[in-house]
Amino acid sequence: MRHSLLVSCLLLIGCDSPSPWMRDAIPHETEAGGYRFTVWQLDDKVEIIRHGMAARTDQPDLWALMAQAARDTTGCRLRSGSVSGDTSVLRAQLICDSVKND
Repeated sequence: MRHSLLVSCLLLIGCDSPSPWMRDAIPHETEAGGYRFTVWQLDDKVEIIRHGMAARTDQPDLWALMAQAARDTTGCRLRSGSVSGDTSVLRAQLICDSVKND
């Protein structure tokens, strides 16, 4: 009983925390497609965490929604070939286009 309570508490504490290697990352909260996301950004790296349950029918669209969440919060897009994870936690490198001042 004590062990299951401890495990449950640890799971609840870590629900919205980044991976250990992203511990100094800046969190951004956003919504896309009816889902809530936390986007953790550290330099050119990003970790996107989806909150809540996802309907099976929404699974094919979640990768695009997670990429949109990163774009909306960081202003950058995901680097092709750097994306890993699944539809609950996605990790990638960012490409930030430089803005030209005329």
